[in-house]
Amino acid sequence: MLRPRLVLLARLSSQCKYTSQSLQASTTSQQILSNNESLPYKFTESYRQFSSFATPSFTQVPDVFERIKQVSSPAIVKKVNAVYVFDVEGEGKWHVDLTSGKGQIGQGDPTNKPDVTIAVNKETFLKMFNRELKPATAFMSGQLKLSGDLSKALALESVMKASREDFTS
Repeated sequence: MLRPRLVLLARLSSQCKYTSQSLQASTTSQQILSNNESLPYKFTESYRQFSSFATPSFTQVPDVFERIKQVSSPAIVKKVNAVYVFDVEGEGKWHVDLTSGKGQIGQGDPTNKPDVTIAVNKETFLKMFNRELKPATAFMSGQLKLSGDLSKALALESVMKASREDFTS
């Protein structure tokens, strides 16, 4: 997305006439944008390239936690420093303890006291980790219930992002 903007900026600057009094563009940005064919590649094509990256498509709750386990690192642990319990309806409790080492992820209650407990059904849980539903939207619509430290709950977004990056099935 950055490259088309740089191309547009370069094109605009090359079509400007500089005077000592003012800067007058011989072509407006609207004209350039409407004539998308004159750009090296179309904005829609660059969007398609960006959106075609492989993203996870989780169908089972254990797969999500396995992925979190794979991407968990000392850097994420240092950044998050919290213990989460996911109470997934029909799937039981899962914990994500990101307080030391590479973190501990598994089924059941954690050894440390949880900072945040998240109650959610399986469908909503999978939609959030598949990028089909934003966690904030799920919370505001009552599909997700939080208890505990809200600031720690917000830090969970970095874990969710990490679980979706560099995904190879």
